[in-house]
Amino acid sequence: MSVQLQTLSEWVTELNDTLFIQPNDEIALKAVHEQVDPSFVVKINHNVYTYDQFKPGLQYARSSGTSIQDTFSVILQWENSEKPDGVVAVLSKWTVKEKATGKETKKTNVILWEVKWIDGKRKLIGQTEVEVV
Repeated sequence: MSVQLQTLSEWVTELNDTLFIQPNDEIALKAVHEQVDPSFVVKINHNVYTYDQFKPGLQYARSSGTSIQDTFSVILQWENSEKPDGVVAVLSKWTVKEKATGKETKKTNVILWEVKWIDGKRKLIGQTEVEVV
């Protein structure tokens, strides 16, 4: 590979910021199209969402509230020795501020980010989250 890749944890951290934290909706949706595989499935506690459900869910969350990242710490990661992919476990603490009311809700998650090397680039293929408010 001629291009220096980010470490897997750097890539996950940047994707998290792009999807959920930075304020530009167009940039977030572009990242979904480019960096999230159509086979993507996210599990949040007992709820399961496909790629086609994730996109409008993300759009709704971004339109109804502002997310502020308080902590995003890598707990553990496994990197594939043959390809630049793997799994990253993260502790995430963040605050959602509702745009309509200004109400703030603090959340804590442990998230497993599953990343595969597909067609010459990293793609998010799954997330499993434990989320508490």
